[in-house]
Order: sequence, then structure tokens, then C-alpha cells
Amino acid sequence: MQYDKRFVTRITITFIPLRRVVIPPFTAKVSKTILYMFSELYRKMSERENAFKPIAVTPLYRGERALFKTKKSHELMILEEGAYYRFSASIVTDEATTVNELICLSSPIVEDVFGTPISIESVNIEVRDFESFGFNKPSAIKISFETPVLLQLPSKKRYMSGRHFLFPIPSLMIGSLIEHWNRHCPPHMLVKNTYYLTVYSNYVLREADFEIRPVTVLYDESRLIRGFLGWVLYDLRTSRNTHSLRKILALLDYAQYVGVGRSRAAGFGQIKIKPYY
Repeated sequence: MQYDKRFVTRITITFIPLRRVVIPPFTAKVSKTILYMFSELYRKMSERENAFKPIAVTPLYRGERALFKTKKSHELMILEEGAYYRFSASIVTDEATTVNELICLSSPIVEDVFGTPISIESVNIEVRDFESFGFNKPSAIKISFETPVLLQLPSKKRYMSGRHFLFPIPSLMIGSLIEHWNRHCPPHMLVKNTYYLTVYSNYVLREADFEIRPVTVLYDESRLIRGFLGWVLYDLRTSRNTHSLRKILALLDYAQYVGVGRSRAAGFGQIKIKPYY
């Protein structure tokens, strides 16, 4: 049987500012501004009003550190002239998507990015088929939360705004990922046992060690957003290599591209996973 193919395409852009300039405190705004200039597909996707948009954008990185301003910081966020910065954007695509829709640069120099021209040094494109997500059964995985994660309980009746947690509870992460996955995956890959899988994740992902801290970041000059950062090491040695575990690992691999929790299209919830065998 022939199935529709769906992909997650990640664009990673490295650039150099040609002038020293002050930028917004949450630097994903710079990433989105650059993307909007030369990605037709990003423009289309970002203008959608529905939840679980098929895009995720990271803040700027300098080296291995994501750049954002916390409530405790009194320093301005600045792009340094001649320094290297990078960011990534992940977009759910299909077989009809062309490279020109993803990115179309007429010149490596992009003018007026928050008051400075920038030089695009490299553009890397990575494509993952939905069927490729997952890991061979590891003995442990370490999840690093690189940008503030906003995990929320589902809204119920009078608790319409939900409740945010400052710790990565597995069922909240997996529940959030299932909703995103089912919105964008090929029809034959829908997760159907959603309740079971979210509950099961609390038993199979066993914390062996962690370093989690709450953080309040400045999204702009008027909005403060509170989430958490850090890492958790999950011990999987006693977990059986069941279909449910393989699906959870596929969802976590998927999360490395689309993030977890709320506001992924704005730069929150970006993670990395290291499996141990």
C-alpha cells in the first residue's frame, strides 16, 4: 500500500553580524525575522492561526549556549560584530516541497536585521522521514532542556488556563508530543492509544539523576515567562523493548526537532537527547 510521506525538515543557519547592535531579550525574535526574509514556506506556516503549528524555531546560539535574557540579568542582549551565531528552524513538509520554498537567498548579505546587516556563512538542511524517528533500545537517555520549557496540564472545566509545571513530568511531555505528532504525521502513523502511552511513560522513564532549575525570562519589555531548564537522566535498563517504549523513543527523537510544551514556534521547549548503550 502506498502511503503519503511526511518529513521534518530542519534548516540551520550560521551568520555573522557586520555591526554591533542591541537585540530583543529573547533572541528567537531575531531568528524569526531572518527566516521571514527568505523562507516562503516559513512565512506561510507562521501565519497560520491554529495550535501546534508545523514549525519550531530556536533562539540564537553562540557556541553551545542559547541566548536569552533572564529576569535577574541587567545586561542588554547584544550581537557582537564579527562573532558567529546560529539558529535552526524545523518545518513539517511533504514530497511536493521544493528547496526554493524552504530558502531562497539572492545574496549572502541580509540587510537591516534589527539595525545591522548580517553575512550568511552557511545554510544546512536536514530531512527526516517520520518513519525514521526513534532509537535502538538504549540503557539510558539524557534529555537536556536548552531553552525554557513550558509544560502545562490539559485545561479542564473551571481550570481553563491549565497549570504549569517546573519539572519535566514524562506524561506531560509525551502527551504534548502526541498531540503535535498526530496533527502532522502521515495517517498510518497516528498514535491511537494516547491515554495508555502518556500514563505508561511515567513508569518507563525512570529518573536516575537530574539537574533542573526554574527560570524566568524576558520575552519582551513587558512580558515575563517562567519555565525550567536543565537535564534529566532516565534509566531504561529494566524497561522491556515493547512497541510502546519504541513509540515513546520515537516521540522523544521527534522532540529534538519540534521541541516540547507550549510556544515551540516562539523558541521555547528546545531539547537535545543523548542515548547511552
